[in-house]
Amino acid sequence: MVAEREYIIKMLKESGIKSQVYTTMKKLKQGNELHVGAVLQSSDTFNRSGSKKSYIDQEGQRKRRVKLWDRITVLHVVIADTSEEKVEEILEKFLRKLKKGIPVEGNWVNIIVGAADWVEEDDSILKAKVAVQFDITFEGGIYEDREMKEMEIGTVRNGGQSG
Repeated sequence: MVAEREYIIKMLKESGIKSQVYTTMKKLKQGNELHVGAVLQSSDTFNRSGSKKSYIDQEGQRKRRVKLWDRITVLHVVIADTSEEKVEEILEKFLRKLKKGIPVEGNWVNIIVGAADWVEEDDSILKAKVAVQFDITFEGGIYEDREMKEMEIGTVRNGGQSG
């Protein structure tokens, strides 16, 4: 979850968020800025998995990667500013920069953007005039690599007799 949050913070900064990007609701409420970006933890869901994939690593060793858990991480993103045009500009830059997924610890994690909710000054805890908020879902997993035993030639037996 840390790598995913850092990626979204980086994309917000590159898209035009000049101030600190808030990562907790408490700090976001305390902030008195008109120009705001935030990435808040929403949920983390785990489901057992059993998928396996064989591969050969850089040293030529055969390994099996077992996906122990499917992990769905949802981060809530807020972009706020003094006008709808400014928020729209940052949002569009952000969406252009956002990739379909990112590698996290050598494993691919898909990125899905949810529906955007536009709020105005009176409907929000923020000082900003306009804000857009949406969820970003990361679909990844927790994996374990296991060594595969080398197959030996000449150890096959027929009918229990060796010969």
